Amino acid sequence: MVLNKEIGEWVNINDYTQSSRAGSPDSRGTHGYAQQDSRGPASQRSSISVHSHASAFPLPLPTDKKNGAGPYGIGLISPVENQRKHVHEMTERRPVRRGTVSRDKPIEDEALGSIVQRLMTPATSPEACTILDLTGAGIRNLAGLSQITSRLEAICLAGNKLQSLAGLPTGLVCLRAPSNWIRFSPNDQDRFMFARELPHLEEIDLSANEISDISVFSGLRHLRVLELNRNRIDSLRGLHGCRRLSHLRLRDNFLFSLDLVASESPLLTTLDMFNNRLRVVPASISEFGQLAKVNMVKNDLEKIELFGTAAEGIRELRLSENPLILRHNGGVVDADQWIAKFPNLKTLYLDVCSVRQLSRLGSADDNNMQSVVSADENSGWPSLFNLSLRGNALRPPLAIDFSCVSNMKNLYAPDTQMSLPRTLPPMNYMLQLVICNAGLTQLPVNMGAALPHLRLLDVSNNPDLHDLAPILQLSASLETLKCRSVGFGDAMIGPTPLESSAHDWGSGELETFPDANGAGSSDEQKMLKLLSKLRRLRKLDFRFNKCTADLYATLSSSISGAASVLDGVLSPQVPGTSVMGDGGH
Repeated sequence: MVLNKEIGEWVNINDYTQSSRAGSPDSRGTHGYAQQDSRGPASQRSSISVHSHASAFPLPLPTDKKNGAGPYGIGLISPVENQRKHVHEMTERRPVRRGTVSRDKPIEDEALGSIVQRLMTPATSPEACTILDLTGAGIRNLAGLSQITSRLEAICLAGNKLQSLAGLPTGLVCLRAPSNWIRFSPNDQDRFMFARELPHLEEIDLSANEISDISVFSGLRHLRVLELNRNRIDSLRGLHGCRRLSHLRLRDNFLFSLDLVASESPLLTTLDMFNNRLRVVPASISEFGQLAKVNMVKNDLEKIELFGTAAEGIRELRLSENPLILRHNGGVVDADQWIAKFPNLKTLYLDVCSVRQLSRLGSADDNNMQSVVSADENSGWPSLFNLSLRGNALRPPLAIDFSCVSNMKNLYAPDTQMSLPRTLPPMNYMLQLVICNAGLTQLPVNMGAALPHLRLLDVSNNPDLHDLAPILQLSASLETLKCRSVGFGDAMIGPTPLESSAHDWGSGELETFPDANGAGSSDEQKMLKLLSKLRRLRKLDFRFNKCTADLYATLSSSISGAASVLDGVLSPQVPGTSVMGDGGH
C-alpha cells in the first residue's frame, strides 16, 4: 500500500504503478481507482489540524531526474519509509552517557518539525492569520514563518522543541514559548537580539527554558511584561533600555541579589522573585518609584534593610518562608521602623519567619502586651490592612501589640502559639480573625466592643479554650464561626446562678425530673440555645467537641445485622455504594 497525495488515500501499489505507466490518473479506465471515488477532490473533503501527527504530512522520496517519478509514483511515500522516519525522529535524542561530552549541534529536522508543513494545508490560510496557537506541535524550527504569516501579532509555541526563535515575523507583539529548549548564551557571536529581530514585542513568556543571559531583552522599548520563570538567570545587571517594563517575573532562578538598575525600568510595578537565592532586601528597593507588589518568598533572606529613603509605592510585600530574616534583632518586628520604610504598606506576609513579637518602639515588655494600650486613630500602623503570621513562634508564644495595628481588616495566624491580651483596643475595621491551633486558653473579654464588625472567627484546634461567652458578644456581626476541636463542653455550659437557685432543696418547690432520653437538658440543646443569640450567623462548624460528640457517634456494635440492613435501606445512599456493603457485591 502507498499513499496517493493527490486524493489522500492509501492504494494498491501494483494498481497504481500500472495505471501510471498507461497515462495520467485522470485518463485511467474503469479498472482504475480514481473513477470509483465520486466524493470530489481531496481538498474538499479533508481537514488537517495544526496538531496533526507527522504521518499526515509525508515527505516525497527523491524523484528521478528524467521523468520525475519516484519508485512509487509522483508524490507518493511508502508507509514503511514514513514509519522509519517517525521512529528515527523519536529516538534521535539519546541520553548522554557519563564521561562523554555533549554536543550543542542542533537536531536535524526530517519528517516532523517544520512549521511550514504545519500551516500550508488545504484547511488553513495563514496569510490573514493574526493569532496562532501551536502548543505541543513538535516544532523544532521556525524557518519560513515570516514569509507565510506577515500579519501575525501573537503566537503561542508552548511545549515544543525549539532551540532558537529565528524566523518569527518582525511585527510580533505577544510571544509565549514556555517549555522549550531555547537558550541565549553570552558567548555566542551571532546571538539572537530581540531589539533587532522583534522590536515591537510587548509581552514575552519564555518560562521553563535554558536562558542564562538576560541582556538579549535589552532595548525593547515597548516591552511591558517579561516572564522568565524556571530558567538559569543569575544576574539582572545586563537588562537595559526597557523603560516601559511593568511586570517582571523571575521565579525559580539563581539570583543572589537584586542588581536591577532602577533607572532602566522606571515603570516597574510588579517584581516576582519567588524561590531564588536572595540574601538581603536592599534599601535601594525604594528607588523603584512605581513598584507596588514584591514577592520574595522562599529565598535565603537574612536581613531586610529598613534605612534610607522610604519605599512609598509598595503596597504588598511577601517575605514568607525566610526563617532567618529577623535573626539579627531576635525576631522582633519594630512597627516604627517598618512604618518609616513602608509607609503605605497594606498587605504583609511573614509566614514561617520566626516572628516572636510585633510591637512599637518602647513597648517590647511582655507585661505591657497583656494590657490594653489606648491609642488614638492616628497612632500605630494606619495603612496595614492584611497581616499573615502563619507558622511562627512556638515558645515563647507570639506577642502582638494590637494598638499598633488598630486599622487591620484581616489577621491570619494559624499554627502560631499566641498570647492574647485580656482586653483588646478598639479595632473597628477587623473583618476576619483566624487564630486556630494557637494554644489559646481564653479569649479577650471585650470582643463584642473591640470587634464590632467581625464577620469570620476561626478558633479551631484550641483544646484548652472553654469559655464561649466572649464569642456570644459578636451577635451583631458574626456570620461564620469555626470551632473544631475546642474545649466547649460541660464546663462551658454549666447551670447559671438562677437555674441553681430554682432547684434548691430548701426552696419548697416541686422537683421535676428530666425526660427519659435526657433530651430536655442535653448539651446539644444548651449549645443551640446559646448560639441562637448570634442572629447573623450563616456558617457554623462545631465538630469534634464534647457537646456534639453524640451527633457524630458511630452505630453501636450491639445492633443486629438485620437492623443494620434495615437502617441502610431507609437512609439515603451515596451513588455507587451498596446497601449490603462489600459482601453484597
